Amino acid sequence: MAPDVAPIERLEERPIGVDPATIEDEFARIWRETSGAGFDESSIRLRVLNLVGLGRSEGAVDRFEGVMSVLPQRHPCRGLLAISSAAYDRVEATISAHCWRSTGGRRHVCSEEVSLSGGPSRERELASAVLALLVPEVPVSAWFIDALEPDGYLASEVLEAADVVFFDSASSLEPGDAFAAALGVRSKHDVALADLAWGRLETWRDLTAQIFDGDDGPRELAQISSIEIRGDAGATSAEPLLLASWLISRLGLALADVSRNGSALTATLYDGARGVQVRIVPGALALDELRLRTPDAEFTVQCHASSGHMHVREEWDSGSARRTVLPRPADEASLIGVALDGVRGGAVYEATLRTALALLGG
Repeated sequence: MAPDVAPIERLEERPIGVDPATIEDEFARIWRETSGAGFDESSIRLRVLNLVGLGRSEGAVDRFEGVMSVLPQRHPCRGLLAISSAAYDRVEATISAHCWRSTGGRRHVCSEEVSLSGGPSRERELASAVLALLVPEVPVSAWFIDALEPDGYLASEVLEAADVVFFDSASSLEPGDAFAAALGVRSKHDVALADLAWGRLETWRDLTAQIFDGDDGPRELAQISSIEIRGDAGATSAEPLLLASWLISRLGLALADVSRNGSALTATLYDGARGVQVRIVPGALALDELRLRTPDAEFTVQCHASSGHMHVREEWDSGSARRTVLPRPADEASLIGVALDGVRGGAVYEATLRTALALLGG
C-alpha cells in the first residue's frame, strides 16, 4: 500500500441490472450522494485506466477484489471483473464504489468496480457489457486471473481492446503451454505482456546482474561453466525455467543437448568452444537457489525459507563476500502496479520465452 494514502473505503456494494447505461447512472448517483455526505468539493472521481479481470472460479473473485482494494491508490481505475462459469445460469452484475483520503488532507479520490458473471454460453453478453463499460480514452489492461486462455469469445474481444495483458505463467501445470500462449497473444493482438512470474523474478535478476558489475565481472561472465537452479517442481515449474532461460539468452548461449529425468532438466550449451552445463532441479520453494560457477569462483543467490530474505554469496580462492537483501513485494497488487508503471518484460522477456520453449523441446 502506498505510504501517503489511507485504506480504501468501500462506499457501496450491491447487485444491479447489467444494462451499461443503468450502471453508469448508478455510479453518477453514488458520487452525487457521496459529495453531499461529508466528502468535500475536492473529491475526485478518477480513472486513469481500465483493469479488466477475466476468470472462471470463485477464487478469481477474491483475487480481483484483493488487487482492487489496493491498486487504485497507485493507479486509479475502473475495475471490471467478468467471470465465465457454469455455476451461473444468467448474466448478473454487482457494482462497488471505493474512496480513499490522502493522509494529512481532506481530498478524497474515488474509483469504481463492476463484477459481471455468466455461463459459458453467455460470453457474447459478457463481452458486450465489458466493452460498453470501458472508460473511453484511457488504457485497458486485461488480467487473466486463473490462466491465460485467449481463445474464447470473451477473451478474444477483451484482448482486442487491451494495451497490456497480465497473467501468471506459474499458475499453469504446463509452463510451456503458458509460454507459447503468451507469444501467440503478443503476435495476434499486439499487446504488451506482463507475466507476474517474471515480475517475481525481478529481485533475482537484479541480484544476479549486480554480481558481475565489478571490474572482474565481464571476465567472470565469459567464463561461466555451470548454472544450477533449484525451485519448486524443477523444470516443470515456470519460475526456475524463466530464470535459467533469461541467463541463457542474455549470455548468448547456443543449445546443444537437453535431457529430462522427471522434473529435473540438464542441458549442454555453447558459446563458441566454451561449454556450459545448465541444471534445473526440484527445491522446496518456488525458487530456492541459483548457483553459478567459473574456474575462479562460485556465486550463489538464495532465498531463505523462513525469513524470505535473499542471500548473495561470492566464494573466491582468496576469500568470500556475503550480503542479505530484502526482496521486492511479490503480492499480485504490487506486481501489477509495478508493471503498470512501465516495468514489463518487453523484448528481453520474449527472448526468454523462446529460449524456455527450446529447452522444453518446443
